[in-house]
Amino acid sequence: MKFIENTKLKCPICGYEHNYQQLVENNSFGMRDLDTRPPGMMRSLMHLMVKKCPKCNYASYDFTKPLKDFEKQQMCDEAYLAILNDSSLNFAIKKFMLASLLLEKVDFRQAGISYLRTAWLADDAKEMIIAKKMRSKAIKYLELSLKSADDENIKLIIVDLYRRIGMFDEASDLAKDYLENVGLPKYKQNILRYQIQLCEKEDVLDHTIPGNHNFANSEEEEDNENNC
Repeated sequence: MKFIENTKLKCPICGYEHNYQQLVENNSFGMRDLDTRPPGMMRSLMHLMVKKCPKCNYASYDFTKPLKDFEKQQMCDEAYLAILNDSSLNFAIKKFMLASLLLEKVDFRQAGISYLRTAWLADDAKEMIIAKKMRSKAIKYLELSLKSADDENIKLIIVDLYRRIGMFDEASDLAKDYLENVGLPKYKQNILRYQIQLCEKEDVLDHTIPGNHNFANSEEEEDNENNC
């Protein structure tokens, strides 16, 4: 079975055509991490999600169209160029950081999730300082996203992010607040109780979701749970 294919895509900014690898089949059997990192093939091939134009250096998850309200000047900003010219960064981390930076002005939630994914790549590369920095950025933009749209899944991710960067009091307090004040299904309550236990141990490691639940479970699963 073919899982990866080479595809020629045209940059939505400069029009330059280039061959990119794309994931066409996804084997994701296994347990997700508490921060929703997927198992299986998607875990090891996540670096394929972001594409970077080798000519103009535009980086994005979607090469079919430019980001909303995108201006080329954004790729000349000091922060963008600093990432682009940082020779210490491996290519995968660099392109995810660039894509995340551009998303900051488009969608706080997407930016936060993108920084979280960048942290995963940094974890794999044993770049712990970068991973911590990316998680801190993820917290910033995911918390900003909650001001305009409440999302209990994002809240659970933020708890894990605080724990992973060693801010145990913040993670534990948030978890307790959500348990007391947010009407969560039982499996999400269990996740928060598990987070509190990990905080008490000052555990900053990655852990899988208790019971192998997916945060973004279907309405049917929640309906079944409510009928139990």
